[in-house]
Amino acid sequence: MKILNPNGLVDNLYKYVQTNIEIAKVEVQEKIDDTLKKLALIAILVITSTMFLIFLLITLGLFLNKILASEYLGFLIITVFLGIICGVTYFKIKPVLRQEKTGEKLEDL
Repeated sequence: MKILNPNGLVDNLYKYVQTNIEIAKVEVQEKIDDTLKKLALIAILVITSTMFLIFLLITLGLFLNKILASEYLGFLIITVFLGIICGVTYFKIKPVLRQEKTGEKLEDL
């Protein structure tokens, strides 16, 4: 009747709780590792995508320079185009940023 022994029962309960704590620690560590792996992959994707976009825009600027027979007009067109995109993006995001400051939910968008 060792199971009904109060000391054995307390020891079993203590071991059970300790085991659950260890399992929780391992699960948390695995989630952290998975998250770090995903963040690393996203960082690599962002860096390579940015480099691709930079080279694409330089190539497009050089192409426009050749077509327009100018040394700078192609780059000026690309710069104005990117400025317009930034401006439109800013004015689209501006209400969202205001809602975060006032505490409103973003789900209402």
